[in-house]
Amino acid sequence: MQPTKGLMFPWRVWSRRTIAVIILLAACVTAFCGAALLPYFLAAWSATVPLLALSAVCAFAVIVWGGAWLAALIWHAEKRTRFANTVAAILALAFVSFLYFLVLRPSHLQLADTVRFNNTQYWQLATGLSIAYSEYDPPAGVPVKPEPVVFLRGGGMGVGPWDHLFFSRFAAYGFRVYLFDQAGSGLSDFLPRVRDYTARRAVEDVEAVRQQIGTDRMILIGHSFGSTVAANYMAKYPNHVAKVVFYSPGPIWGYAALKEDDSRTDGGTSGLPSLRLLAAMSLFDRNPDASEALLPQMEAEELVVPVIAPVPPSFVCKGDASKLPELLGTLATSGVNPRINPYVLQSISPSWSKPDGDPHKALQGNRTPAMILFGECDYLPWSVVVDYRKTFSNATSYYVPRAGHFIQFEQPELMRRIIVAFLLDQPQPVPAYSGEMDPRNANP
Repeated sequence: MQPTKGLMFPWRVWSRRTIAVIILLAACVTAFCGAALLPYFLAAWSATVPLLALSAVCAFAVIVWGGAWLAALIWHAEKRTRFANTVAAILALAFVSFLYFLVLRPSHLQLADTVRFNNTQYWQLATGLSIAYSEYDPPAGVPVKPEPVVFLRGGGMGVGPWDHLFFSRFAAYGFRVYLFDQAGSGLSDFLPRVRDYTARRAVEDVEAVRQQIGTDRMILIGHSFGSTVAANYMAKYPNHVAKVVFYSPGPIWGYAALKEDDSRTDGGTSGLPSLRLLAAMSLFDRNPDASEALLPQMEAEELVVPVIAPVPPSFVCKGDASKLPELLGTLATSGVNPRINPYVLQSISPSWSKPDGDPHKALQGNRTPAMILFGECDYLPWSVVVDYRKTFSNATSYYVPRAGHFIQFEQPELMRRIIVAFLLDQPQPVPAYSGEMDPRNANP
């Protein structure tokens, strides 16, 4: 039996209207994508935030207008242009509000400043940077050794109270100990432009620190990214390093290919970034100047706190979160700005991966006494340690059980004894690990 014309008509009408609604909704989604992509591509030619914001609004309005007009056409609406104008105007106004309140408006979190220390001083380096540092001298009556210990913290993060507590103890053995906040982190100055944070600049700042201390040779202790800086410094200034400790080292080169594994920890899942921070970091790859114009470095430090607050548990083994220092364990609620600059690693990491800067060739044959410390629960791959051993011919590695990326949080006494024995050329309290196989696989 054939359907009557009266029954067919409503079905066709509702089908058309359903398609029209779907087209309008698809246009809104497409408009959001276009509003994100157009300023991203324009940022290659302009860092002017108002211009980029205007391009986003225009892209959104045009795409919505086109979708609304097409929806009206399929709907068989009589006043299609008026309908498209009305829908585009209303949704564009809503988009402008969304853009302003969630992306363009400064956050004004006003977190408390980072921890300051009673012995904090400042160097004015030859590179033009004001650097915050602390110096710990041997006690009275203890002979001062000629080479000072200089600690290099991981990139983007200032030296923490836990670092002062741990590394200041080496002064008791006759070493002058220096801890300083690298450019753009902690209490040190920001660089004028975020694009200025480069591998070369990090190396030159270490050399400027050596000159400021007034020593010909120094002992470097680099943690994580600080080990990368130390290795690259030694590639250019090999004669100025007496000994080096690579502590939970980051790659010598090639951060782009680094794969992390948080399975042995309770952390590893970052918090959700604000849209303002996400927009700035997205623009960075296209134009660092546009990224900073949208989000200044000081505000970026504040907005990154909720993102990294869940991360510290990945610094220690599973079940050991209680061993984290209070400041790291309560980032989300402490109200303290730990001065972690997301622009530093965002800028430096790509420069650590360019083939023309690979330091491996320059480090071949380097006989500087070197020690590598690696914890059982470190999220960095064991292949990094193998690369250091193959590159530094006089390097010895030590595997520390039940310790994560921050070995000093879980095995402070063992770590202290290993480093002291290395610095004083004394017998080690534990045997070295010389195998190429990941010791964690041998001892699950």
